[in-house]
Amino acid sequence: MKKIIALLLMLVLVVTMMVGCGSNQQTNSETSGQPTAKVSESTTTAAAATASDEKIVIKVFHYMLQTTKQGGLKALEEAYTKLNPNITFENIFYNQGTDYFPQLSTALASGELPEIIMGNPGLYPDVVAGGYAMDLTQNKVIKSLGLKPGDTGDVSANGVVYGFPIDFKTWGVFYNVKMFKDLGLSVPTTQTELMNVCKKIADAGKDPWIHAFGDAVFGDIEMRNTVWGRAIENGDIDFFEKLMTGKAKFTDYPYVLEGLKVWQQRMQWYRSDAMANNQSKSLELFVAGEGAMLYNGSWSIGDLMAKAGKDFKFDFFLAPVDDKPNSTLMGSQIDQSFMVNPKAENADAALAFMEFWITDGALVWSNTSLMPLASGASSDDLPAVVNSISAIKKSGKVACYGDFTKPFSSEFTTKWRQALTEFAESCVTGGKMTPEKCLENLQAYFDDVIATSK
Repeated sequence: MKKIIALLLMLVLVVTMMVGCGSNQQTNSETSGQPTAKVSESTTTAAAATASDEKIVIKVFHYMLQTTKQGGLKALEEAYTKLNPNITFENIFYNQGTDYFPQLSTALASGELPEIIMGNPGLYPDVVAGGYAMDLTQNKVIKSLGLKPGDTGDVSANGVVYGFPIDFKTWGVFYNVKMFKDLGLSVPTTQTELMNVCKKIADAGKDPWIHAFGDAVFGDIEMRNTVWGRAIENGDIDFFEKLMTGKAKFTDYPYVLEGLKVWQQRMQWYRSDAMANNQSKSLELFVAGEGAMLYNGSWSIGDLMAKAGKDFKFDFFLAPVDDKPNSTLMGSQIDQSFMVNPKAENADAALAFMEFWITDGALVWSNTSLMPLASGASSDDLPAVVNSISAIKKSGKVACYGDFTKPFSSEFTTKWRQALTEFAESCVTGGKMTPEKCLENLQAYFDDVIATSK
């Protein structure tokens, strides 16, 4: 009888312990998934989500080489560790154009799995196919941002959201505010106005433009306002997809030739160093007052601010694509996108951190990195140029890369940029290449890629 009573008491004790454990697990699970709106609530939730005596290291694999972006990541991580003292971070970064994907592939194959992986999911199909990217389609925190379909499309693959959209990038004309004021110039809203501005600057003995065609991306972004905007306006959301599959030719899209001609007009005013300059050198020349305008991307704002003195002021406008005032659509593409690896040891902690990043941590990131946020949130602490770009996006006059069915793959991007750089070189060295010949070269390059991939 005593043995039976003892067994019954033991059974009650075990059941009680099991119920207690189950209750704690449920509480932790519910807490970690709660999106928040206010700082006080969010920080409390974030702390509760990951509060533990267990030391956790979140590995972040990225390719942000810019000083301001690395500074932004550091500030963000420090803010999160302050809320969650048991969590620290290990940042692993490589150059995207050379080492990033090979090193990432090696890390995934070795089992040394990073919790957070930087990249647009559509450009890293192997990561998605291998199950190294968490399905975020129903993530409540991402949904609470109220993003446009084009923004979430930018961090998706095959209709599934895999990436956290942090901020966006765009491109256009940065201009020297003082030089414009001294010459009595207004911001142009048409192509003819822009050409007149260029002429007045040149007539004053100054260079209208600083170019950086030593980096192949700059020929690409010079074309985007025309090509992306026209494609969206015409409903050609399968523009990239059809060109890559051979179902369409470049001549099927007249606005590609239009874009080449508009860009060629801007290249009338070039410096002898146009092909030699890389991005860094072009920024140095611009802040030194060597040229009135610089066609560049929003990703360079931080570096521009770092290189410029306090007295140097610059602002931004969209390069007009025709003579209809304010008809240009601003190209918009999610810049920093991060995937959470569900196979990593601390995936849940990484998810909580990323949710913090796009809510209460968002302005910590933006104020340091100087990148405009995908959510549209802004701050008086941000430079006027960042808020100017955000205002254009808020107006809705945008052409989002994510609105297209597919982006150019890396191989087609390389060929696209190669042909455009060759066109720029011909234009600034007295060559004979016409826009029509460039279009012909583009098609030949794409035909070769398509033929070899069969």
